[in-house]
Parts: sequence; C-alpha cells; structure tokens
Amino acid sequence: MNLSMPIDAVTMLLMTQAIALVAALVLAAEWRLAKVRSLAWWSAGFATIVVGSGMSVLRTADSFLLYVWLANGLLVVAHLLFAKGAAAFAGRRLPGIWLGVLLVWVALLGTDPANDRTALFGLVNSALVAILSLKAASLLLSLRRTSEVRDAVRLGHIFLGHGIFYLAKSGLIFMPGLFVSLVGFKGLLIKASLYEGILVEVSLALLMLAAVRHRRERQITALAERDSLTGAYNRRAFEAKAAAGMALARRAGQPVALLLCDVDHFKAVNDGFGHATGDRLLSGLAGILTDCVPADALVARLGGDEFAVLLFGLPPENLPALGRRICHRFAQSGGLTLPVSTSIGAATSITGTEELPHLFDRADRALYDAKRKGRDRMSFDAGMEQDAASPPLRLASVARRA
Repeated sequence: MNLSMPIDAVTMLLMTQAIALVAALVLAAEWRLAKVRSLAWWSAGFATIVVGSGMSVLRTADSFLLYVWLANGLLVVAHLLFAKGAAAFAGRRLPGIWLGVLLVWVALLGTDPANDRTALFGLVNSALVAILSLKAASLLLSLRRTSEVRDAVRLGHIFLGHGIFYLAKSGLIFMPGLFVSLVGFKGLLIKASLYEGILVEVSLALLMLAAVRHRRERQITALAERDSLTGAYNRRAFEAKAAAGMALARRAGQPVALLLCDVDHFKAVNDGFGHATGDRLLSGLAGILTDCVPADALVARLGGDEFAVLLFGLPPENLPALGRRICHRFAQSGGLTLPVSTSIGAATSITGTEELPHLFDRADRALYDAKRKGRDRMSFDAGMEQDAASPPLRLASVARRA
C-alpha cells in the first residue's frame, strides 16, 4: 500500500459529509437537552453541509446547475446559519440584510451559460463564505469584553482563520493553475479547500459544543452562588470568595473592611406593608450596596434582612463617607409613604491579617452598637479608630422631615 498517495477529492468530500453528519446529530441532541438556540442554528448549518457534500460527489459537466450551483450555494447557506448561531450565542440578532448574500448567489443564474462560469462561481462562493465567517468571528470575539468562556473566543478565532483563508482563496482564483475546474475538483485551491474544510469542521464542532457546555456550567455555578431574591452572593459563596480575597489582601498588605447591615424594623415593615414590600426593600438594599462599593467588593445576603460587604484596599478613613452614602440612598428608596433606614456595623483589618470570623464578631458588635444608638447610622468596632469629626448618620429622619 502506498501511504504517500494523496487522498482523492471524492474521498475527502465523503469524509466532510460524515464529519458534518456526526456534528449535526451531536449538536441537535445537545440542543434538545439544553434548548440553546445557537446549537439549533449550528446543527442546521452542519446538516446543510451534509446535503451539499453529498450533491457535490455526484457532479458532472452536464449537471452544473444542480450539483455545482446548488451544492456550492448550500455551503453559503451553511455559513449563514453558522453566523446566525454565533449571533444567538452572543445575545445579538443577525440583521435581515445578511440574507442578501443568498441573493448574490441566485444572481449567478443570470450569467451567460455559454461562457465558462467556473472561476466566477468559485470567486463569488469564496467571497461570500469569507464574509459570513468573518461576521461570525466578530460576533464571538466581541465576547472578549465580557467574562465569557474562553472556548467561545477560540471558536471566534477558528471562524476568523476560516474567513481569512476563503478571502485569500477568492483573490487567487484567477491565477493560472491554482483553480481549474469545479466539476472535476482540479486545481490546488480546490484541494486545499477540501483539506481545510475537514480541519475546520472538526474544530468548529468541538468548540461549539464546549462553548455552550461551559456557559451552562458557569450559569449553574452562578445560580448556586447567588441569592434568588436579591442577586447578591449567598453565605456559602461569600465565605469561599472572602477566603480567597483575604488571602490576596494579606499577601499584598492591603486593608480589609467588613460591613454588616440590615433593615431597621424590618419585621414591622413586613407586618404592616406585606412581604412583597419587604422583598422590594431587600432587593433595593442589595442594589444600593452593589452600586456604592468598588467593583471588587463582595456583597452577600447572609439571611433574612442581614447583608455583608467585604471591601479590599479601601482606606479606613473612607468608610464614614461610604456609610453615609449607603444610609442616605436607602432612606430615599422607601418613598414618602414608607420611611426606611438601615444600620451598619464596620470592622477593619489594616494589614488584612485578621481572620474572617474575628472580623464578623467585631462588625456584629458594631452593628448592635448602631442599633443601640438610634439606628440609621454606621458604627465602628472599638478596635478601629474613627474620625471624631464625622457627623452622626441620621439621614433617614432628615429625609423624612424634608
């Protein structure tokens, strides 16, 4: 057996068809489980390649319209479906104007059949595949600006390389010897396209599946970490992330501050205005805490109306202003018919060396001190120096009198 003998074009087309069939079936099965729209589009794209590859094997000089024009047109349709899937994965919509690429292909039917249309068909086909691939790449690579899974970006890079290949192919079609016959699969560019197509098919199928699965895993993890009402971290996730964050702060010698806060007279609010109002206040407090603190801070609902905020690298002297801002915004959130306030207890570790349970004990004592002193304020643990000139935080009562 001569192992150096190159694989013929028909064999490569059958390999392409087999890979596309497996990819279409696997992605369709995954779509039935996950109900992710991008999987449906991508599965349809591979199914279209299955049909187009099967038709291409049957092409002859007397069947140009069916087995060349239609078969190659299905490759364009497949890439349009891939782009639709990329748009769905990125949370975007592919504008209807992109259907115009199919009209360009249909327009080829108006060319003079007496002339050799092989090079023209090859040029248009390559250009349209390139444009659609680059569009899919841009949609997926835009996810680099988010915390998206890395496989989606890798998928974008595969589409980018695929688009560049077809763009280069469209520019080389009229070079002598590189592109000879679409009917007989003759020419270096045609053979290179078949090899490249097999590699790209495998890469796309694997990364499409991986990207969707990893996104689902991240979503499941996020649901397990978050409080369903407020969207803040739950206690278990807070403690796990706090341990990692405090270890980093300890190595960097950064200060760490823990705030504990709750809604004053929360039971009375629930009893007097209903649980729906209480839930609205809890969601509002979580949103205010998230808005007021730095992006790297951890905000968690510990249970009931109690929240915790862990701050990294914030100078202790900035805490009074932060407390006033939180109290003021929450006091305004209740509306004129529902006066509300919050109490906050704060404790800090200047060098980040103090353990979290000890910080909790100190912040809890400070919270009770704020309650004892009249609520609607931030109190500091006795182990932390406080600016004596800071005004008392009685902003809710001021807001109600205004």
